[in-house]
Amino acid sequence: MKLLEFLDQLDYETAIYDPSQDEVGRRVPNDTRKQPLLTLRHLNRLKRLRALDKLEGLKREDLLGVMYAPPEEPGMGGMGGGPPL
Repeated sequence: MKLLEFLDQLDYETAIYDPSQDEVGRRVPNDTRKQPLLTLRHLNRLKRLRALDKLEGLKREDLLGVMYAPPEEPGMGGMGGGPPL
């Protein structure tokens, strides 16, 4: 069929896209196309996990900074450290 014949058959008034009639992307059981290895759902999940790991790393750095910081006053800190009884 030639393009002009096809265009003559179209009714432009009622030519509305209907996704339920779209057969282009539909998969059938005997389809031999490869499945995508990483879908957008997988990529977004990995992105969230990476952001969570980064946040936990920052919290860990803050904790270690407090834990291993030098004492603020020279006489404070260590085991016992108080005046003798």
